[in-house]
Amino acid sequence: MPNTLKELKASLQKELNKDSLNFERLSELNDSLLELDPQATRFTVDAQHIHRLGFELVGKQETALSELIKNAYDADATYINIEFKDYNKPGGTLIISDDGNGMTLFNIRENWMRLSTNDKEKNPLSPQYGRSRAGRKGIGRFAVERLGKQLLLETKKKDETKEIRVHFDWESQYQSGKLLTRIINPIEQFSAEQNAHGTTLRIGKLRDKWTKNDFIQIWKYVLLLQPPFEIPLRHRASKNDSDTYALDPGFKVQINGQLKNEAIPELSIEKSFLANRTALIKGWIDDDGKGHFHVHSEILEFEDEQDSEDNYYQEVGPLKFEVSYFIYNSKLMPSVNQARKFGKELGGIRVYRDGFRVLPYGESSNDWLQLVIGEHNRLLKAKNYNFFGHVALTSVKNPALEETASREGLVENEAYKKLCDFINECLEWAVLRVASYRHSKQVDSISKTNLQPSASGALQEHIDELKNQPQGSSIDAQQMARKLEKVQVMVREKEQKDIQYSEMLRVLASLGISIAVFSHETGGAVTRLKASLRNLHSVTLSACQNFKEINAHFEQVNQTTNRLGDLANYISAQIEHSVTRNKNNIALYGVIEEFIEQFKNYFNTREIRFEWEVIQNGLRTTFMHRSEIDAVLFNFLTNSIKAMERSNAKQRCIKVTAIRQDNLAIIRFQDTGAGVADNIKNHIFEAFFTTSSHNRKDEIAGPGCGLGLKIVSDIAKVNKGFVRLSEPDTGYGCCFEFGIPISPKQIKLPEV
Repeated sequence: MPNTLKELKASLQKELNKDSLNFERLSELNDSLLELDPQATRFTVDAQHIHRLGFELVGKQETALSELIKNAYDADATYINIEFKDYNKPGGTLIISDDGNGMTLFNIRENWMRLSTNDKEKNPLSPQYGRSRAGRKGIGRFAVERLGKQLLLETKKKDETKEIRVHFDWESQYQSGKLLTRIINPIEQFSAEQNAHGTTLRIGKLRDKWTKNDFIQIWKYVLLLQPPFEIPLRHRASKNDSDTYALDPGFKVQINGQLKNEAIPELSIEKSFLANRTALIKGWIDDDGKGHFHVHSEILEFEDEQDSEDNYYQEVGPLKFEVSYFIYNSKLMPSVNQARKFGKELGGIRVYRDGFRVLPYGESSNDWLQLVIGEHNRLLKAKNYNFFGHVALTSVKNPALEETASREGLVENEAYKKLCDFINECLEWAVLRVASYRHSKQVDSISKTNLQPSASGALQEHIDELKNQPQGSSIDAQQMARKLEKVQVMVREKEQKDIQYSEMLRVLASLGISIAVFSHETGGAVTRLKASLRNLHSVTLSACQNFKEINAHFEQVNQTTNRLGDLANYISAQIEHSVTRNKNNIALYGVIEEFIEQFKNYFNTREIRFEWEVIQNGLRTTFMHRSEIDAVLFNFLTNSIKAMERSNAKQRCIKVTAIRQDNLAIIRFQDTGAGVADNIKNHIFEAFFTTSSHNRKDEIAGPGCGLGLKIVSDIAKVNKGFVRLSEPDTGYGCCFEFGIPISPKQIKLPEV
């Protein structure tokens, strides 16, 4: 090899003058010439880099094959046939054929042979069907090298007259110490049928054996490459709005002569998974931006619908989504463990844009709807694997929902946030409706059971029967009666423990509400305290002689600090009452006054007028938990806020009155909302029944969980009281009454 610049130039000129060029020799001379550049240096790549990247980027053989399936999909193939020979041991052969677009010699050199090409960034849609291209950038050649030591690439583009073959010997040619640019891969071109098109990869000397489990993993990937649902096929608009892509006929994968359901029937989504769903949830946004929700459950035998409260979703655009909801309970599905396993592997809500998958939505590690950690999921307890479904978007009707430049998800703009709100609102409503109907069925079942004697009552019947046995009977009635009496005592003790346990759950629920109140109010107080301190600091620096203004700020800081102290004392008292589970005769005047004080700032900032009155001084309840009264007031309050919000009430007023009637203390809670519709009056006290949707505007009212009035109802029942809808006063739209027995000490006192 010439060493000097003069020698290299002469050698290069000599080679160029030959009639038959030696391209390998020219490449060597060119590289040697570049190395002599005194003003620059250049990267070179070792040939073994291909092997290293293959095992680093594509660690598993099934992942490598998945990437090649993606490449066929991206090339507008309608099928791909994968055939293994001698695959149960290393050294076998793999043939992968598709009917895709194929490649020209230019495509091979510019895309296949160029590392880190940006072709899929420049052309994110396939040319014929407009598919969102799924393959990772430039990983195909590494996947091939990962699978086997040799490759014969055969490809032809439609309307071309030549088929192209390229030979690769990864093991013998791509060795350490050689420059990657000097590796020669022989090319052959020969005549072929003009209409034929597609690509075949003949991979020889497979590096690994293939097991049944490897094929299962491949089928799982194929399963979700395209939507496993009936999504209407749509024409995609191209860059030229007057043109459209051809209608996509779909994509089939065949491995060793078998299609998916033939090879592994247990991977049938319809038979093994979707058939076990608890309910099917559907949602859609109309052209006006209003949301509509629908839930249907065959196993629970119910169907329901709901509309959103406003046209909040106009920015999102018209769309549809469909989700199967699973409750993994043996009473609702025959094989819980198998269904749960399927759910954990495939569960999630995927996004399809123009009929094709947008990653990473729906992956097991992607909680894009915050189903696990979202604040709206505090009571639902639903996770990704409880749902399996899709959201169908189109580039024409949902232009604001754009994919990122990297195609890793959608741009998280305002439209995207509202899309998440819409799906969460629908899921929350539907899950609560399912819970409400499940609870109704349980209540019906319990009611039927209660037509029979209770356990202790049945035992008493047997005791009486045995006691009446005549003397001398073969049954020792007295001895048997004593045994049954002991059993009866045990049953009664168990029943009493169950009652105490239920009371504890209500107390804990009430405690949680109080903590939420404290958390909100404390946050507001701290914010105001910080603002006052900033103002104080600013005034002090700019006007040290303005003592009046400084004192005013100091007073504001002092008042806010005192407010924090009051709240701390309040929550401490709530915790003390709840933990000890002490019951007392509750003075309604003090409880209502203290409760309203907690929300004074809240009422003022939202322009809510609040009136309250306790008609009889010293009116006290029967023995009950203090936190139970707080829970009643809080749940009535949140319902009122939501009702006034829904009806856009011009005058927002709440009125609370406590009065004695006979031997009951009755709290009347009224608001200026629209009231309760006649068709749902019989359901409002059921568990999980709610008419409020995902609340986006109020931190106190929050999302409706359908438990508020149920808690109030339970508190009334356990304390031998009542809760009911009543006729409101003039000017008010709704009135709830909560009645509770008064303190025994007040029974003889005259009513007011």
